[in-house]
Amino acid sequence: MREQETLDEASKLTAAAEQLSIRGEGSEIAFEIRIPHGASVDFGTLPDREGDWPEDADNYCITVGGKSTFYPAVASFSNPEVNGPFSLGSGRHRVLLSTKIEPESGRLFVLISETGADEKT
Repeated sequence: MREQETLDEASKLTAAAEQLSIRGEGSEIAFEIRIPHGASVDFGTLPDREGDWPEDADNYCITVGGKSTFYPAVASFSNPEVNGPFSLGSGRHRVLLSTKIEPESGRLFVLISETGADEKT
């Protein structure tokens, strides 16, 4: 059940990221996401391959109770510095998604940053 809840919340973010990718560089949206207790979501990486960013940037991984499941995405994810994946742990998070083209590769990334986090659950 927590795995489905976590996937539902991650899907909100990935759906928004995919829409921003279609719009191109300079788009942004802010919203809240709630990751259930004992769960986490990593955007832009696969389990045990955090060092393989940006090759795995178009994936995300949910972890619940030590079990990780990864999913492909249309968007490529990064942290605000455009130098690696982004993770969210349990709790309610206010996130900002924005798009930026990484100059070296010319690849469009959806940058995820927290604008505030509270109410850890």
